[in-house]
Amino acid sequence: MLIIKDISNLQSYLSAYQNRKYSIGYVPTMGALHKGHGELIKQSKKDNHKTIVSIFVNEKQFSSKEDFETYPRNKGFDYDFCIDNEVDILFEPSSEEIFKNDETLLKNKNFKDILCDKFRRGHFDGVITVLDKFFSIIKSNKVYFGEKDYQQLKIIEKFIEEKYKSLDLVSVPTQRHEEGIAYSSRNEKLSKKQTQDFVDFHKKIKNFIISLEESLDIETANHRANDFMKLQDIDKFDYFEFRNDTDLSFVGTVSQARLFYAIYKGKVRLIDNLKV
Repeated sequence: MLIIKDISNLQSYLSAYQNRKYSIGYVPTMGALHKGHGELIKQSKKDNHKTIVSIFVNEKQFSSKEDFETYPRNKGFDYDFCIDNEVDILFEPSSEEIFKNDETLLKNKNFKDILCDKFRRGHFDGVITVLDKFFSIIKSNKVYFGEKDYQQLKIIEKFIEEKYKSLDLVSVPTQRHEEGIAYSSRNEKLSKKQTQDFVDFHKKIKNFIISLEESLDIETANHRANDFMKLQDIDKFDYFEFRNDTDLSFVGTVSQARLFYAIYKGKVRLIDNLKV
């Protein structure tokens, strides 16, 4: 595995493969790698001649300096993880290398004022700004994202349609622990008790979803979701609601929906979505 930290060396290396029309797959990450990232890498390796993983903790998408500074980082483990998963190139640039004193933020126009965008103002502006940088640098054929950050996935899908038409976005289903909760870098910040509480909450959610008729309209399902949350011992939550799987609206039936939630365990914000 090659570890590359500057843009010029990366582009020089990749140009040899791009000129030979090799397919290049790209997996963007912020490090703290886990099985979910592993599935993205596995799919990229299956689809492409070369797979590149980037590790870059993007300060522009964090709502607070504290959250940015306490984001899980484990460089040694991440290197070993990439080697074990047979990554071809690990791209780990500095913030100065990526932004080069350019503080311009792109403005996300899609799926606004709902779910995470409602509670984390500017977050997705930061996401598409940094992806715009990486997409233009790497010029891969395919890029890989998981479904756990589903609103983000939909926003990136629209962004690629508008600006990077030759880039294929490949989505990979959420990877889960045996207990059902999704793999997430932020899980590392939970205590054992918080983790068990989260597991118990997830089991209750699954039973709640099973109790709903598939023909139930989404708005009625959301009334029941409100009643369900009143009975839960949750420190705080931003949203807990059903939305249409395709356009994130409240139109349709439960069979066409996902349940989206963002809850807190202490200071840790946890998001997930479950296809009904």
